[in-house]
Amino acid sequence: MRTIIRSSDLLPPLFSIDKYKDMDRLSANTWFHLLEARYLIQREILEGRGLEFWIGEDVLNTDEEQEAISLLFEYFFKNPLNPNLLINYKKQNGETICIQITDTESDGFKKNHLPVSEFYAKDFDLLHSMVSSYDGKFTDNDDRSILEVVEPLFSKEYIFVDYPITINPYYPDHVLIDEFKKMLTKIRSKRSKDNSKYKSISYKDLINWASYKLLPYLDLKLLEIYEGIKITNPVICSVLYPKGEYGEDNLRKSVEPLRQKLLTQIGFDSADGITEVSIFDGLCYLAFHEKAQTEK
Repeated sequence: MRTIIRSSDLLPPLFSIDKYKDMDRLSANTWFHLLEARYLIQREILEGRGLEFWIGEDVLNTDEEQEAISLLFEYFFKNPLNPNLLINYKKQNGETICIQITDTESDGFKKNHLPVSEFYAKDFDLLHSMVSSYDGKFTDNDDRSILEVVEPLFSKEYIFVDYPITINPYYPDHVLIDEFKKMLTKIRSKRSKDNSKYKSISYKDLINWASYKLLPYLDLKLLEIYEGIKITNPVICSVLYPKGEYGEDNLRKSVEPLRQKLLTQIGFDSADGITEVSIFDGLCYLAFHEKAQTEK
């Protein structure tokens, strides 16, 4: 008797396509946190610092951290459309700690990445701490913007997206708007920003991502890294697009480039800082205003 091997038999047992139903009904806010979780799992946990960022240094020993990551993965793949990624982990000494990777209640990233926002206390605190850490005085820098002075003191990996300016709100609107346009031109020329490639994210994009089966595709790629295996494109297509909706060509030319953009255009504190506002920035703008509307 001939044994029939289905494409699903070639996938790790953690993965089940049945758990990804109704992706076309997800809100922008949910999309944001689901993509955030996948970004953090790959870039930070699997290829970066492990769990250190969320729990601190030396909280878990090596064996405990590996076990915690395994449990986190297990939870993640049981609930792939749950934007809240957290587990309670019991250490070898009996102590239980909460490991939370995403927080759907936090709007910190979204607020920092809006086109226009207030200058918050935490932003001031960051600049103040940078100034305080500078040994010299700024007497020779009085005519330079604060970012030009303090930015070189900070980590090279951090890119400032927000640019603090001051306004006098008692001027008439037309004067403020005209002056802001002039200031914007000046700031962009100094920071070599090319704003010609800005592309906003719309609900049509979310529908396209759902039709591409973007989330399960990202998760199959995560499993490749986690399990140390290779899942071929023919297998991926047969699992994600069993009715032939898309083929390997679409996977290679559309879906994989989208995955690469999601993983490489930000250091997760900023936009890509090179040529265009990242997908996360565009999505967080949509998500922030969507959430604001639902809370009214």
